[in-house]
Amino acid sequence: MVTAVLALALGACSRKGPAPDVSFLPTAAVEAEDKKAAFEAAKAVCLEQAQRKGISSVTRILLFKGKVSESDYVDCMEAKGFAELE
Repeated sequence: MVTAVLALALGACSRKGPAPDVSFLPTAAVEAEDKKAAFEAAKAVCLEQAQRKGISSVTRILLFKGKVSESDYVDCMEAKGFAELE
């Protein structure tokens, strides 16, 4: 029984959720020539970081929710040079 519960909790950790529905514009801080490729790379990194941070929450693991925190995602994207559209 304990093994089944542990396996279910670990299975929840591996789930990848979609990125939050937020629009961004590149700022002058984005130095890449191909802004779309830079955005996609930043999106992948920030989604992974936000996912990992969300999984580290014991509450989320126990509730089997591997959701991405929108605020963590937005903060990461802003740190990479993309401004959130209001």
